[in-house]
Amino acid sequence: MPLPFVAANPDRWLYLRLVIGIGITQIIGFGTVFYAFGSVVPALSDDLGIAPGTAFGAFSAALLIGALAAPTAGRLLDRHGARMVMGTGSVLAALSLIALSQAQGIVSLVLALVAVEVTATLVLYDAAFAALAQGLGPARARRAITHMTLLGGFASTVFWPLTQAILVWADWRTAYMVFAALNLCVCLPLHLSLTRAPDLDPVTGAKPALPPQFPPLPPAQHRRAMIWVAISFAVAGLVFSALSASWVTTLTAFGLPAAAAVTAGTLMGPAQVGVRVLDMLFGLRLHPLTTTMISTVLLMVALAVLWLTGPTLAGAMIFAVLFGLAQGLTSIVRGTVPLVLFGAQGFAARLGRLASVRMVMAAIAPFGIALLIETWSASAALLAMICLAMLGVMALRMIPQGS
Repeated sequence: MPLPFVAANPDRWLYLRLVIGIGITQIIGFGTVFYAFGSVVPALSDDLGIAPGTAFGAFSAALLIGALAAPTAGRLLDRHGARMVMGTGSVLAALSLIALSQAQGIVSLVLALVAVEVTATLVLYDAAFAALAQGLGPARARRAITHMTLLGGFASTVFWPLTQAILVWADWRTAYMVFAALNLCVCLPLHLSLTRAPDLDPVTGAKPALPPQFPPLPPAQHRRAMIWVAISFAVAGLVFSALSASWVTTLTAFGLPAAAAVTAGTLMGPAQVGVRVLDMLFGLRLHPLTTTMISTVLLMVALAVLWLTGPTLAGAMIFAVLFGLAQGLTSIVRGTVPLVLFGAQGFAARLGRLASVRMVMAAIAPFGIALLIETWSASAALLAMICLAMLGVMALRMIPQGS
């Protein structure tokens, strides 16, 4: 007699195992392939005989090439599942980090960084979002994405001091060997433990997924909605990347002392974590587009506060808090908006296409804001970013929320 059907992955332990396991891999993934680089650049540049600016330029180029690989990564995730793709990605990430640890000059550095950033598309947030949707089903995935990004937000908190600690007793090459070992010994087993929810009830043949909280868009509206979602995500990503990469430079160009800019910047992290906790507690009742609108409006208001208050510490602190709130929400909606609007079918491929556009804009953003500041002024650069945030708000208003 066949066993009675149990809804896909209802077990709380499975939910916790997936969220915590993937969250740990995101801390290690972002820490090793993104946050650590800024800490090792002084030692790396001195060892390789290149300028720090050259090293950062190579990193930006690698990010841009990685962005172009994101759609392919998304298609692989849909076709082969997160377990295989993320498991393979862990091995490739380890090998790429080993190659980076052995770089002997600018050419080998660039090639290793490109390998690292292309591999990152197989293991970081967009892949993690797909893994949660595949393992828990779309109805549970939205809550899981919120919880997982809360954990992932600690990557910089963990890896900035960890990298500095390794550099004290060893060198940057040893640091990357340690990072490779973490990807191989911690992330690989966690990725290989991923599960995929069954598609059909083995008894009745009916789909077991829970009904979605919000109805997805009809297929006829998908193309138009994707265009507006891409525009919204791209302009927000451009502003976030521009300011995150050149926080002190922009604020000092605006007239704020460097020490005050750093002091204000320390408020961003707590704001990001705090807003994710609030979203976890209260935001799940909101449509993800509403959350996205809140994030984009917060970004626009943050920029306006800095532009209007001028070079004052109080204004910069208010700006940092609002900016952190907006950035904390945007990491969540990157996964939840496509899932709710379009459903789980082809989810990873859509994430890949959206990520490609967003990451290309993010890669060129630091150069763009530097050029604006140099050509015009910091005030003009901020005004341009306010206009971009307004464009993001208008794009969001063009997206239907289903019926």
